[in-house]
Amino acid sequence: MKRLAAMVRQLLVFFMLLLSFSLVWCINNFGNIGLSEIVFTLNMPLKGTANSYFVSYFLLAFLPAAVFWGIELLLKCFPKKRTYSLALSIGKRTMDIGILPIRLNWIAWLLVMAIWLGQIIGIADDNFELYAYVRSQIEASELIENEYVDAANATIHFPNEKQNLIFIFIESAETSFMDKANGGLLDENIIPELTQLAKENVSFSHSELLEGAAVAPACGWTMAGLMAQTSGMPLKLFKYQDNTGGVDNSMSKYASFMPGLTSLGEILEKQGYHNFFLAGSDFAYAGRKDYFTQHGNYEIWDYNSAVAEGRIPDNYKEGWGFEDARLYEYAKEKLTALAVQGEPFNFSMLTVDTHAGGGYLCELCPDTYGDRYANVWACASRQVFDFVEWIKQQDFYENTTICITGDHSSMQTGFFEDYEYDKHEGDTARKVYNVFINAKANPVNHKNRQFTTLDMFPTVLASLGAQIEGERLGIGTNLFSDVPTLAEEYGYEQLFAELNKKSRFYDNNILYPNK
Repeated sequence: MKRLAAMVRQLLVFFMLLLSFSLVWCINNFGNIGLSEIVFTLNMPLKGTANSYFVSYFLLAFLPAAVFWGIELLLKCFPKKRTYSLALSIGKRTMDIGILPIRLNWIAWLLVMAIWLGQIIGIADDNFELYAYVRSQIEASELIENEYVDAANATIHFPNEKQNLIFIFIESAETSFMDKANGGLLDENIIPELTQLAKENVSFSHSELLEGAAVAPACGWTMAGLMAQTSGMPLKLFKYQDNTGGVDNSMSKYASFMPGLTSLGEILEKQGYHNFFLAGSDFAYAGRKDYFTQHGNYEIWDYNSAVAEGRIPDNYKEGWGFEDARLYEYAKEKLTALAVQGEPFNFSMLTVDTHAGGGYLCELCPDTYGDRYANVWACASRQVFDFVEWIKQQDFYENTTICITGDHSSMQTGFFEDYEYDKHEGDTARKVYNVFINAKANPVNHKNRQFTTLDMFPTVLASLGAQIEGERLGIGTNLFSDVPTLAEEYGYEQLFAELNKKSRFYDNNILYPNK
């Protein structure tokens, strides 16, 4: 019995060590997202994740925990009167389990564990709004029910001559990477080409300078960002319907992804558009492929497609898949093929080189700055600019609108020392980049607006020349119009607080409609 108790105690020590180092790892890699995003991702299949994240977690979380645990076990071999100290430092806090005798009685030991766990919970709340997440699962809001406009029932008029759409999602693109004179946060502009595109075309902003969109709750990671901008709805944690009609709370399998939602792809599909999505990563990751195939019947071409067609070797993998330099070359091929099919197209693509973790430094990247991530962004800016210049030289450009946005704000920690991203505050200086090129609509006012990435959904449709009755879809507002956004009506604080709460309307009509 004593041996079993000792074993349980040692396993709990290892668990606490692993939890502590895992928390450090999460803060360093995903310090700019909330707990809802982490819970969602952990409940999704991890297939398609970059191998570097698994390696990083093993080296910086699991291995240190195992080493400390091994030291703790080794110290058990010392004489019983020997004492030792074990302390862990996380951020600005220090967790210290003190100088303890080898033989602790259970009360003292449990007290130490409780203090240790309390420190972990406190640090988790500081970084990931733990308590706010718990409250959000208890409190309910009627905001979505009161403001939601079902795109399936909305009146939308398209011009007789359909405008093609090229929708470029740049991983983690922020206006923050510009210099302060243009609305960014840096002394030197590391994305001059993206800045030029924004200044020469329509870019919606919070000020007279170039400040993009705020990120609403449950919109701050890639899948959520894509859904927000193509449906006007946040991606709140949900239950999947499995193939037997039941509910699989593990979320490991499902038959439908947001079955009550009507998205950009579905609207364009009904208008005769060919929907196409190009990505350099495994698009099955986090449910992206299911969302786009089930909402608009998109043709998907991703990392797996490149392998299947022999464009890259089976064992080829750079970062999350293949690098953006290849992505743009493939994009030119796919666009050329789509343009001769005689039907309007919605060509969407997602870059990945600028993902948090330092980004992917390809052979095209300059060595201009002393920071790796800055060099990656300088490269990304030039690549997307060159791609736009190529599009402008094509015959189909005259009838094509280009929308370029970030999917969310960057999760890279430590880059903006004085401006860490406040994921729960719309007034944060960190904003998502956006620009509309060759849009078939003129904005009433594109400066000094309060808005979020949720507003991109109706705004993108309007950029194609579509007329939207009421100017709202989902809970997004057409920014080309003079209709106030929900951020302007409610203010960020109230809007975000309500969106953080549970919505029975959302659960019953969007996530898991009773049909």
